[in-house]
Parts: sequence; structure tokens; C-alpha cells
Amino acid sequence: MSTTPGILLINLDRSPDRLAFIARQLGDLGLDFTRLPATDASTISDAEFARLGNTYMRPISRSELACLISHTRVWQFCVEENRPILVLEDDVILSDRLPAFLKEFSSLKTADIVNIETRGAEKWVSRKAVVSAPESGVQLYRLYVDRGGSAGYIVLPEAARALLKRARHHAAPSDAFLNLAGIARLQAEPGLAAPLYDGGEDGGSLKVPFKSTITQPSKMSRLTVLVRYPHFKLRRLAGHMAMTARKLGTTGVGVKRKIAVCPTILAHANNWSV
Repeated sequence: MSTTPGILLINLDRSPDRLAFIARQLGDLGLDFTRLPATDASTISDAEFARLGNTYMRPISRSELACLISHTRVWQFCVEENRPILVLEDDVILSDRLPAFLKEFSSLKTADIVNIETRGAEKWVSRKAVVSAPESGVQLYRLYVDRGGSAGYIVLPEAARALLKRARHHAAPSDAFLNLAGIARLQAEPGLAAPLYDGGEDGGSLKVPFKSTITQPSKMSRLTVLVRYPHFKLRRLAGHMAMTARKLGTTGVGVKRKIAVCPTILAHANNWSV
């Protein structure tokens, strides 16, 4: 198995502006990538949506399911190529440390998934770094509980197989799906990718040149479904209990905190032009 990550970029055919945005960054960093045409929500059949749309703790939208399907296609590619894959969504700003980190990745003892993204939300991570990447100056921490985000992560073939197995009969927003129990994850600090629509550590906000392509069910529709279909309540309760148990399991070894964004990302964002 080749241990140098390939780069797969998820991008909708109808979003050429986003493609230009991320391709420009990758080109400036000297990184080659393969574009994966994202699954468009309009192409999901009613039967497929009915089969998978209600398997999460709440109903998911067609665009959320389409996003997950796009990620499953990346995982399939990872398995077929039998090599780590850096998965990128097309609305992130990348750190200039990314090339060095990818170059030294093969020499690092990593986990099934390495998350390189941070978006300002607190995460449960190990108190101490478990892996150091000296060339890029990145520290890797065990990631126990994440608070969302699937815009930048490295997935290894074994993890991709496990994710694909679950995706046959279950669906969730892609970031929640990555929280699958039993898959070991690490978090990079500083974060090497940050979504455009999130703020920095100093409370500032990154520029927003694009509208999100992901829509969620309205709060009213969620409430209506929870009332009409009590099994969602049971799933949410079970999910919250499992998450609470996972958090309690980090007592003494983990800490809840924000992950620093690479300073060059914030500097780049403040001067970015699309």
C-alpha cells in the first residue's frame, strides 16, 4: 500500500467558481488533485431517499444525503487505490504547511482517519500530542469527539471499508457519519484547512464568497417528525447516551478545547479575492 496520500476534491458540476477557488490554492501549493464530481441532490431517486433519509437521529435532507454519497464514493476510491486519500470539499482555505505534512505522512504512525480541518468549535482531544510531524510543525492529538466538519480529512483504506459497510444501510450528515465508533481518529493542530464560513480563533470571520450547497430540514419539520414518529426520539436518546459515555471515557486523558487554526490561513483569508 502506498502511504503517500492522494488528493480527491469533491465538487459539484454546477459550482465552477468553487472549483477555481480550491484549484488555485492547490496549484499555488504545488499539489496535484483528482476532481470527484459531487452527487447532486436532484439525482437521488425517491426510493433511495425513502430508504436512507430516515435512518439517522433525525430526518436528513436530500442535499445532506447527496453530500454523504459523494463521500462514500471517495471511500470507495480509497479502497480501490489501496492508499490514504486526503478528502477535500471545495470551500476551504488551505495552509501552506499542507505540502510538507503530506510529504512526511508516510513516516508518521497515524490512525484510521486524520482530521486536518478545524472550524472554531470545541472538540474532545487527548491532553498531549501522540504524534509529531517535525517538517510541517504539526502535532496530532487523539480525537475522541468532534463537533462537525468533513471538509478536510485523510482516510485510510481500512477506515474507508468500515465506513462503506455502514453506509449500505445507514445515512447521516457526512460529518456526523465520521463519528462512527470503532474508528480511531487524530486531529491535526494547527488545523491545515478551515471552511470559509467559519470564524477564526480571535472571533473574526472569514470571507464568504459562496453560499452553502447543503440545506437542512426546517426546525418545524424536524419537530413535526419527532412528534409523529417517536422512534426518532429513541434514536436521539440512544445517540446522546452513547456520546455522553464517549465523553466520560476521556476523563483524565482528554480535554475539551478549540483547535488552533494555522496562522497563514487566517492571514490568507483576510486578503482573499475570488
